[in-house]
Amino acid sequence: MESAEVSDYVAVAVEYAQEAADDRNRERFGKWIRLAARRFLDDLKRAKKKGAPFTFDEWHANDPCDFIEKLPHVEGRWETPTIRLHRSDVFFLVNLFGFRNRQGGRRFTTALKAIARKNAKSTIAAGIALYCQLCEDEEGPQVISGATTGSQARIVFNIARRMVEKTPELREAFDVEAFASSIASYSNGGFFKPINAKASTQDGLNPSCSVLDEIHAHKDADLLNVIQSAAGARKNPLFLFTTTEGYESPGPWAELRHFAKQLLEGKVEADHFLAIYYAIDDDDDEFDERAWAKANPLMEVNPILVDEIRKAAIEAKGMPGKLAEFRIKRLNRQSESADAWVVHEHWKACAQPVDLEWLRQYPCWGGLDLASNVDLAAFRLLWYVDEVYYTWGRKWTCRKKVEQRSERGTVPYQSWIAAGYLEETPGEIIDYDVIEAAIREASEQFKILNIGYDKWNAAQLVASLKDDGVPMQEFIQGPKSYHPAMKEFERAYLAHQFAYGTDPVLTWCAANLVTRLDQNMNMAPDKRRSAEKIDDMVALLMAFGMAVGGKDTSSVYEQRGIRTL
Repeated sequence: MESAEVSDYVAVAVEYAQEAADDRNRERFGKWIRLAARRFLDDLKRAKKKGAPFTFDEWHANDPCDFIEKLPHVEGRWETPTIRLHRSDVFFLVNLFGFRNRQGGRRFTTALKAIARKNAKSTIAAGIALYCQLCEDEEGPQVISGATTGSQARIVFNIARRMVEKTPELREAFDVEAFASSIASYSNGGFFKPINAKASTQDGLNPSCSVLDEIHAHKDADLLNVIQSAAGARKNPLFLFTTTEGYESPGPWAELRHFAKQLLEGKVEADHFLAIYYAIDDDDDEFDERAWAKANPLMEVNPILVDEIRKAAIEAKGMPGKLAEFRIKRLNRQSESADAWVVHEHWKACAQPVDLEWLRQYPCWGGLDLASNVDLAAFRLLWYVDEVYYTWGRKWTCRKKVEQRSERGTVPYQSWIAAGYLEETPGEIIDYDVIEAAIREASEQFKILNIGYDKWNAAQLVASLKDDGVPMQEFIQGPKSYHPAMKEFERAYLAHQFAYGTDPVLTWCAANLVTRLDQNMNMAPDKRRSAEKIDDMVALLMAFGMAVGGKDTSSVYEQRGIRTL
């Protein structure tokens, strides 16, 4: 393709990020984009520091933007024959391609862009896919456009195909040819093709770039798992998820969205994952036109889009049946959301040291949650010394779940294992014998007064421990039992009279925790509505329950001169 002076797209992205991150612009930028902008600006500074895990390269940031702006429009009528990127798209592309890992590849191997409909997400995805096929020096690139149905999978592919067909310079420069169901690039032996979720296996597939369009519509994670497993031989694969919100389903979207939001809030760390999420805020009036731009950044340059949203709003006001569709598709608002119970700012303040050697002299209580024998099990101890609660625990998962989590890249189980915060047992289910041995070891090392447990899956393990004198007490799983424990925990952590060290697994579970109330307004953890695992927090709350409810423990503390509740 003909070369020309490349615009300074990095400067555009930085200016956009600075504008979005400014609290004075809250009316135009939603919470998640403000957080994404701050992450970008912070990472630019971080990339310059010695020993940083990634760098930032302006050429790699500018080049894909320049490439896409040489591609033609293939739908509708436009003032220019080729694409002119909006600032929000430049921000996304500079993020995605500008940050480089220490081997020179992209820092981000997974990227999510969630945005209201008619904001050109499929067009940008098609441009990214072509760039990855033709310009990333990948040997034998395989680019995949995947979706729940063949017609959906072909949306991004067909846009890319038409771009190739309409650009002779592109075909000549990269020796690329478009066919009905494939785009072949002969210069590097690559191809681009659509696939759908009906295929349970994809023999011979080794994707270098996978675009999963409208990920909210996937009813399960089968296609995602197949593609991620198949990309294992690629050094620098890209998984690009594009979507508008949808009705809640058992597919992978809820997990991806939840992880993306936790990442933007700083509740988890994942340098490989880029999250860009445009949506109106929870407290916005959905019929206030000023708020619509938060979900529709192209409104500022596309008057047709503004008219379409206005018409949809009028229909939503007059026809209740269209209200949900307006909220989801035009404002990118979740169909149903559940707010986390733990306030992250106060929780972070409790990341104080826990000295186990010092705590050995004091009695403690425990909590054991074995609710999931295929994902996460937790055992946690709790001390109360000088009006401060201290906690320490052990968590387990199985090898199969580590592999699945690693492939999906949404929860860093492997990193937690390497750092000693999570333990792996072999096989497809968690080995309870390992947990039993750990509890016996803890009972020998610490002065455990009582261990509360959820009886689900625990009968054999508990019976064996009881036979050897380990103090075990069933903790009834309901609001009546949990409410006193949760109130005391809430009081302690909000007053910063709680210390958990720097345990990222407990922090993750705390961020996931959603509560339910009974008719008397008593609280309990709600595992069904919590978007991800909460087992470590459940174990902690059971330990709090033992502390506040154990009448037989107060005399022990009094004998040792320790203040009790």
